[in-house]
Amino acid sequence: MRLKSDVVRIAPNELVFITPQAESDIYTSHTKNQEHFRKVDSGIPLPDDGISFERDPAKHRQLAKKLAGAWTARSMKAMELTMHSYIDLFIRKLKEEGDSEDGHRSPSSTTQWTDRLAMDMSAELAYGRKMGQLEKGENAPLLDTFWQLNLFITINRIGNKFPLLSPLKYFFVPLKVLLSHFRIEQLNREAIEDRVAHRHEPHPLDHFDGMLPPEAPVPVGREKVHLEILAGHLLVGGFESVSGQHHCALMFLLLQPELLQALVNEVRTTFDKIEDIDADSLVSLPFLNAVMNETLRMTVNVAAIIPRESPGATVDGSYIPKGITVHFAHFAFTRSPRYFYDGRSFRPQRWLPKEHPFYDAVFENDATESFHPFGRGPRSCIAMAQGLRQLRLYLAKVSWALDVELVPGQDLNFERDSRLYAMWEKPGMRVRFHPANA
Repeated sequence: MRLKSDVVRIAPNELVFITPQAESDIYTSHTKNQEHFRKVDSGIPLPDDGISFERDPAKHRQLAKKLAGAWTARSMKAMELTMHSYIDLFIRKLKEEGDSEDGHRSPSSTTQWTDRLAMDMSAELAYGRKMGQLEKGENAPLLDTFWQLNLFITINRIGNKFPLLSPLKYFFVPLKVLLSHFRIEQLNREAIEDRVAHRHEPHPLDHFDGMLPPEAPVPVGREKVHLEILAGHLLVGGFESVSGQHHCALMFLLLQPELLQALVNEVRTTFDKIEDIDADSLVSLPFLNAVMNETLRMTVNVAAIIPRESPGATVDGSYIPKGITVHFAHFAFTRSPRYFYDGRSFRPQRWLPKEHPFYDAVFENDATESFHPFGRGPRSCIAMAQGLRQLRLYLAKVSWALDVELVPGQDLNFERDSRLYAMWEKPGMRVRFHPANA
């Protein structure tokens, strides 16, 4: 079934749009960086909205400005050292796990290892927290509970729309998971208290430096709660989408070996040593960036519709009365044949310049310039530069250091096997990682 309308009513007071103009109207209209279409209540009961759920445009703008210093080019360059250390550890652990006495490489679960990489990296970049999952080769309770609550978060949001069904939401999560959630909150609180106590000591740059400068007083009461929620939002925001991109990029490439080989050739002919790889030098690699952009399109991290409340304004030529909830269908846009040729397939070629050997003219009319994986407007993701830097480094260093082999007999299909609740649940995949040139 294919919808032919540019707008669909999904509830008496909710509309979903698909055109790029609608996305621009909904998310970019603002006055002095305060959006006209306000964020709709998340429906998640928290003692503080942090930055992700803050509805007040003025408060959100104030928070964004407070944190912006940690995402400057200079800050990102400093934080790149942390990214390198974790990606290098990821590569080393996969080499070690693959070793076996008979000389054959043992398979690894990329879902587990990319989750550990992304969360370890995000926790340290957010507030200097060392999770140690990569080093230990096992998941922390936070990671396991995070995924166990995925469906529950979506059911909870549905319950907010249909209050009579709300009590049923507790049937979708085991009691032990709900109880462990409180333990995880306590561990997170202790980690932040430790970071506050040691903030005057030398440490790698992280986003906590923007949240609480060394000269600031120790937060108490609501200020302390706000700091804890904000740090949690930064950890989660830097983990889930990054993990999915790392895992799925490998899966997409392994399912089309000629594309994987093209990436490997580009990286290995550009760099003589893995130590030469840095994020700035990767910006000029056309195929690597095409793989990155296509991975972002396939796993679009704003796939869950982002609701906004109309102030009484025009969206894509239609006047929408005040109070009506409006969305842009990011996922449908990325799959629509109207905007992307063969949109359900992984095709990095659509992002390549015409002079590239892999360029294909069938993609020349794709709406690549209208694709904004990190959102648009005053509420666009402040961590965009960090996310792009991490994905480039991951693709380049893994391609340079490892020969990757898909374990035979797996029937993998992202479109069929993925599930999107609060977050993407990716298809599992078993892979053998061989040291390159071994």
